[in-house]
Amino acid sequence: MLDLTVTAHQPLALGVRPTGTAPVPTRRHVPGSVLRGALAAAWIAEHGLPTAVPAAQRREFTALFEADVCYGPLFATGSRIVPLSVLRCKYRRCTTIVDAAFPDGAGMDGTGEEEPSCACGPLVPGRGEVEFTGADSRSWVTQSTHLQIDDIHQVAEEGLLFTRRALTHRDAAGAERTFHGRITLGTELPDAAAAWLGRARRLRLGGRRGTSGAVTYTPSPAAAVAPPATAHRIALRLTAPALLTDPAGLPLDLADPQALRAALDQELAPLLGGAQLTGVHRVWARRERVGGWHAASRLPKPVELAVSAGSVLLLDFDQPPAPQELLALRDRGIGLRRNEGFGTLDTATTAWQITEPDLAAAQGADDQDREQDGERGQAPEQAEAYARLILDTGHGAWFADHLRPRIQQPAAQRLGLLERPRLRRLTPYQREELTRMLVTAPADVLDRTVGLLSALNRLMDRED
Repeated sequence: MLDLTVTAHQPLALGVRPTGTAPVPTRRHVPGSVLRGALAAAWIAEHGLPTAVPAAQRREFTALFEADVCYGPLFATGSRIVPLSVLRCKYRRCTTIVDAAFPDGAGMDGTGEEEPSCACGPLVPGRGEVEFTGADSRSWVTQSTHLQIDDIHQVAEEGLLFTRRALTHRDAAGAERTFHGRITLGTELPDAAAAWLGRARRLRLGGRRGTSGAVTYTPSPAAAVAPPATAHRIALRLTAPALLTDPAGLPLDLADPQALRAALDQELAPLLGGAQLTGVHRVWARRERVGGWHAASRLPKPVELAVSAGSVLLLDFDQPPAPQELLALRDRGIGLRRNEGFGTLDTATTAWQITEPDLAAAQGADDQDREQDGERGQAPEQAEAYARLILDTGHGAWFADHLRPRIQQPAAQRLGLLERPRLRRLTPYQREELTRMLVTAPADVLDRTVGLLSALNRLMDRED
């Protein structure tokens, strides 16, 4: 088993399966399938295509990427998945947490109410998404807009723009973002293949690999992990989508507790020894369709219905499984296509909690939010004043088009707009005010300003 540290040097375009909307969103973590694909590309770059190498190397490739090696997801420092069973403050103004899977455990607010609430209002369930804590929660995504190029004439096509979002490669402090995960080597991996997987190297993760996705992959032997706690009732918290099927190979019906119990018992019984699954106490789950793109064959991967990451299965056993058996279950995962990064999980016997460093960061962020409440309340007025200022320059439409892709960029890059020849005739007052806007205005104010400019420009065009 290997512990991984991946350091990003460029933004990571980890696009979610396209939905026909713009901008193209990005994931907030590196799925195991993306890591597996990047390592496979590195192996092919070193040795050649599997169909064109000697038989021994072909077997090595198969053992690495088609056997029982499991590539887990990579999560950035300061990020976590909030399970669907967790209820939190709707407005994130306090740290009240209730885990519905273990309501009598840690995190219960002690009110005994059927619908837990806090001083701010009702508690709402998590969505199973990866969340960043503290200051990083405001700077995890960057956005860029590009022209679509005509394939025949190699010029920009009129009116065709596309916008992509990417996970930033630097955290709020400006340091390169690091991701952490684990690879389970399995039992069939030859020593030569294990040695290749254990060497540090440069990789390209995600899409747009010509201009983004550069990372340093640093593996190390896995540190010893304390066996997890065990009990008669155990929660399985998915950290990656799981492909659960019935005996016919169809997606498992999570609303049928008997079918779910039978399928899980058949899969878990060989791992958990004498512990027998007696029932599925409760399920918190969402569904999603997972697919992807197979770069080697340049063909789309099959789209399947999966149980989303963050889902929780609360299971009852006739006796507590052995801790070492639970550890083996965590290393293996559940469901199909585990070697592609699906079905990874954590086991738990107590309520989910925020770790102490995350709690301190969240409280610090809440304090900063309260300090900025007055500024946020003035955002509409500031945006309107900025829009008037820009319209007075006579370059409203141009400024809106060029400011939009720079909203998430540092102030120094925004200021490059004022060096354009088009703005050389700005008055000293206009240049000073625009400089102040580009340096001090928050991203939400700039976004609102661009929206107002676009709306006003459309109205002026109609009047003309």
